[in-house]
Amino acid sequence: TQLSIATQNYMSMIQKQMMEGGAEFDEYSGKCVLAAMGAINNMIHNQGLTFNDLNGSNMNEILIKVATLKLNANAVPRECYFQVRNVNVAKKGAKPVWEKQVEFGIEGDGNDAILARYGRDVKKVHQVWMVREKDRFVYPKHNGLEMTAPQWEPTGQGKVVRVVYPIVKTDNTVEYYIGERWDVLKN
Repeated sequence: TQLSIATQNYMSMIQKQMMEGGAEFDEYSGKCVLAAMGAINNMIHNQGLTFNDLNGSNMNEILIKVATLKLNANAVPRECYFQVRNVNVAKKGAKPVWEKQVEFGIEGDGNDAILARYGRDVKKVHQVWMVREKDRFVYPKHNGLEMTAPQWEPTGQGKVVRVVYPIVKTDNTVEYYIGERWDVLKN
């Protein structure tokens, strides 16, 4: 199939470019590229497009990002997404020349995966706490450098009003990053 041919071409090219650049291309990087190719193929097929309709350099760049960051388009919940954009590639002042390019975005668990792999002094990112309106939640308390951990009793009722990321640092201290719904509502 066209997907198989495109995957073979891009896979060998990406593997070569990453190795020449000193980046690691391991088995999981390859699986992430395969998942991305499948997701992109489904997306473009639904729009009546083929890989030949896309800018090849753009595709190469997107797949290298996927392989380097090790983000899996097949993960549930998703770690990344793709969409097709029409981009004007004409020089300034010239008549517009439009081409289709793939846009790559990171979402949800992708941010957690990047933090866990590449976060400074991060040993482990624990499961995120999705705190709802009717849950009992007590914020952390500080006494100088000592901290009392937050407390959470989930009920599963109401909409999510905050998320808490418990993160273990390499020195085994635990930090709690809390995001409030009202803080990000404008986004």
